Amino acid sequence: MLKINYKIKKAIFFLALIFLSLTISGCIFSITNTPSSPQALALPLGIFRSDDASASWKTKSLLANVTGKLLAISDTSIYQLIFDPADHNTLYAATDKGLYYSLTGAESWQQAALFGTSPINSVAVDYFNKCNVFVAAGQSIYKSSDCLRTWQELYFDKSRPELQFSTVATEDYNKNIVYAANNFGEILKSMDFGKTWQTIKRINNPIKQILVDKDDTRIIYFATDSAGIFKTIDGGKTWSDEKPETDLNKGLDGFYDSKQFHNLVQDLTQKNTLVMASKYGLLKTTDGGLTWQNIELITPERGANIYGIAVDPKNDKLIYYGTDTTIYVSGDGGKNWATQKSPSSGLVNILLIDQQNPKIIYLGVKSK
Repeated sequence: MLKINYKIKKAIFFLALIFLSLTISGCIFSITNTPSSPQALALPLGIFRSDDASASWKTKSLLANVTGKLLAISDTSIYQLIFDPADHNTLYAATDKGLYYSLTGAESWQQAALFGTSPINSVAVDYFNKCNVFVAAGQSIYKSSDCLRTWQELYFDKSRPELQFSTVATEDYNKNIVYAANNFGEILKSMDFGKTWQTIKRINNPIKQILVDKDDTRIIYFATDSAGIFKTIDGGKTWSDEKPETDLNKGLDGFYDSKQFHNLVQDLTQKNTLVMASKYGLLKTTDGGLTWQNIELITPERGANIYGIAVDPKNDKLIYYGTDTTIYVSGDGGKNWATQKSPSSGLVNILLIDQQNPKIIYLGVKSK
């Protein structure tokens, strides 16, 4: 009799363990909102995935660990989410609580031990060797050459306590070139894989994003917090703001608050085509930023805070964007929009589409 009771208790224990695991990993997800609880149970932050082009979402925040405890990054704000260029099942997440990576399409995550729970602002992976990973964190730029096992501090500036390296980027043509930028508006370039750095541009505004052109890596866009976008077509030798006829920000002047930047993505189906989210709304350029066109939205101009945006890599008419609480989808290039409630109570900060299977979309959330 004692043996039977022991087996029953053991079975119940394992069933409870499986149920909790499924709940965290996203297979089961429910919200209760009754009159006795005026506020719905707060949905988690972290990362979500859709396998049906945003029709439904599952939370994907299970954290793998050696202790056997069920842990998750569902209380973590996601600052950046990228694919390994050589493997669409491998993702990296820069967060307010460390650097995380997944080798399983976000089914589970692991933490880069060196950084612990320190904020990571940006991460970039070498296109030629997936074990080379660059990180922007605080006043430093780091590099791992052995798939995150060990790290080297490539560059640091301890003289300015308020300095933050906000973004780092690699390119897919010259394997030795790395770019980085900070909140002081300084753009740095390394031509020897991070051993030495040169400041190639100073802008009196924080740099928020680096976008390297998919067709010509000499063309790079640097988006600032509130001073617009700066562009180089020769790897930093000359700049768009040096001549009135090439100044991208002249094209933005016709759209009020468009220089209050949120996000910038490139249309992978066409050359020189980008979509930008700003305080104004959504703008599109088909000539590398010289001119911009307004994308009509359901909400009025400056009526919504747009954060995450994505364009389907095989169908440029299919556009997604996210706000505080809602995901918007257009199948006709922005003429008409459908709305979906966000699966999280946080801000829809990132929308990332799998280029091999565009029905798979990742969503990164950060706290409000």
